[in-house]
Amino acid sequence: MTRLLDIPPSDWPSWFEKKGLEAFQGKIASRQVFQKGVYSWELMTDLPIAVRNRLQQESPLTIANLEKVHKADDGAVKVLLAFPDGARVEAVGMPGTKGRTLCVSSQVGCPVRCTFCASGLDGLERNLAPSEILEQVFSLRETQGDFGRLVVMGMGEPGHNLDAVLKALDTLIQPAGLGMSARRITLSTVAPKGTLPALAAWGRPINLALSLHSPEDNLRHELIPGVRLRGVRETLDEADHLFGRTGREYTVEYVLLNEVNDAVEQAKSLATLLAGRRLHINLIPYNSVSELQFKRPSRERQLAFAEVLRNANLSVTLRRSLGGEEEAACGQLRRRSAPSVRP
Repeated sequence: MTRLLDIPPSDWPSWFEKKGLEAFQGKIASRQVFQKGVYSWELMTDLPIAVRNRLQQESPLTIANLEKVHKADDGAVKVLLAFPDGARVEAVGMPGTKGRTLCVSSQVGCPVRCTFCASGLDGLERNLAPSEILEQVFSLRETQGDFGRLVVMGMGEPGHNLDAVLKALDTLIQPAGLGMSARRITLSTVAPKGTLPALAAWGRPINLALSLHSPEDNLRHELIPGVRLRGVRETLDEADHLFGRTGREYTVEYVLLNEVNDAVEQAKSLATLLAGRRLHINLIPYNSVSELQFKRPSRERQLAFAEVLRNANLSVTLRRSLGGEEEAACGQLRRRSAPSVRP
């Protein structure tokens, strides 16, 4: 069944009319939800009580239950939401100098199965609907207040659920929705076939974070089994084309794994591969996952890798990981709360 949150807010007036209600009530509802942060019909006192009661019974705005909250010492807050079918997803609110950044998931589990990531340990359970992506935003906004930026960088691969992801983002961007600037939104992807051309065709100037993790095809395919048919250069060329369409420089995300992809020679190969491209490199020291053998490199190895790239005149950030403790790795809170998640 299509939920109201799966429909663009500009279409809410016609949805109300189809239910025999007034079109202007749809405008009131969208303003209450997106501008005022009211997520229950019962609390929308601008609508008649009979309308509120009917909608609460027939079409609840939100259906997820806030199952768990994990707070890190650095201010990052991770929430676990449970949907009526038992599916659980994680979303994170992170502090920053320009306000909070929300990180939301696109799938329950992940089919890409990056060998260093907890999200894919149990495979893919199912895709999320646009409404379920938006509910993550609402939950974090309700519990933590307003935010300045949003990243689709949680559980799942957005490229394998792109239609739903873009519908959710369109809702956030629409003036009738949250009215959010596309430039404050980032989509992180390993770039499955067709993803980057589809983003170019969509045309919104959101930011691209391209998960690369190796300059070499063989090692990247080993680390990210879901892109075994994709070459690194082909993927970067598509990212360059996307930059040409949107004018937004992209970010290369590179998780540093101790003695796997963090050697100085690998940094030199990466520098050669990225030379002349309009991008920024985000180096991410690994957040350990107890079930996996990968380790975070020493600070010395991290700095040495970054220095090679900077000496090649590339723009580099060595990220300070937020939420860097027991439940920090994406997918961990869900797995610990539901160890019997089906493969």
